[in-house]
Amino acid sequence: MKSFFTYLCAALLCASALAQTETKPSESPSYSNYSIMLVNPVPSGGAVVLMHNPKNGIEFIPVNNTKSALDAGYVAVRAAELAEFISALKEENARLTAENVRLLSESPKESTATQSQADLVYQQRVRAAQQAAAEKAAKREQMIQTWLMLQNMNRSQTLNVNVTDCSKFPATCVGK
Repeated sequence: MKSFFTYLCAALLCASALAQTETKPSESPSYSNYSIMLVNPVPSGGAVVLMHNPKNGIEFIPVNNTKSALDAGYVAVRAAELAEFISALKEENARLTAENVRLLSESPKESTATQSQADLVYQQRVRAAQQAAAEKAAKREQMIQTWLMLQNMNRSQTLNVNVTDCSKFPATCVGK
């Protein structure tokens, strides 16, 4: 991308040097009708012309193919188009900068209200997530307790009873 702008600047500078030699010193040159050509700095590196294709896309066409491209419906990009595009970008940048300044300098009451509303929504979401997690944990704990109770119900319970007085419970003294 840097090389594109380098070549663009070089092409415009070359065009301005040629235009200054052709115009009178009192007149300011106009480059609006000039085409954009990028020249490779390497000797015999070639050059390309920036052109609109018939589908209104932009393509780089080698200089030696320019005539056939023009015959095929291609149109060279003019310096005026590039200048209009750059000025449109500058205007958009200025508009967005002004909008940012306006948004940053809103009254603190409005921004606090908006911020507190956003905080409230966030806190509600956090509480809902915590409540869902707590319900899930409680359900799991209940399932574990139920499983443990069922495990204890199925076991036979053996009691070791030491009876010393067989008159009260004669069945417990069978082996004595």
